[in-house]
Amino acid sequence: MQRKTDARISGRCVSRSCATAFLTGCTLLALLGCEAGVDTVDVIPSANTDGADAASMVLSEKPEGDVISPTDVMELNGEVTTSVLAGRIDAGDLDPFQSREVAFMVSQLPDEGHGADDPNHADNCPFCKRKLKNAPKAIVQFRGDDGEVLKGDPRVTLGLKKGDIVYVTGTSTFNADVNTVMVSADGVYRVRPR
Repeated sequence: MQRKTDARISGRCVSRSCATAFLTGCTLLALLGCEAGVDTVDVIPSANTDGADAASMVLSEKPEGDVISPTDVMELNGEVTTSVLAGRIDAGDLDPFQSREVAFMVSQLPDEGHGADDPNHADNCPFCKRKLKNAPKAIVQFRGDDGEVLKGDPRVTLGLKKGDIVYVTGTSTFNADVNTVMVSADGVYRVRPR
């Protein structure tokens, strides 16, 4: 009798292990499939955005108004500005997306006119490389009515991915203590690749 019980328990453990491995594999395949993604903005509203309308956060057209960079915000010396902040979703060697929050990090774009005909110019120009390296990063956060950062994944909720060029509307301020621009965002426009 003891053997049957041990075998049955052992069989359940093996079945649970197989099921867990299968689900983990499916999850990984789904995530890898999403990462390979198409270069379009597909908004998939997340159930974890605290009731916020994900579709209203994604702008269908590039926002009008003066476009500023993280360096421009830094030069305002802590003043809060309502702005359109341009940047590339990038955090260097780190993941630019905040775990389980509708938040991401943005790096400054190269100057528009300098080397505009060469997409690799910023990687090869010592002046551009130094300027971009010294520029502050910006943390973009979408907040709910309660002031808390929305729960969710911006890759799913907003259709974003690492390397995207984005224009973010909202209020920005520079936090000198962490050398970072903080953006309380209300909209994002992703430049579609050509």
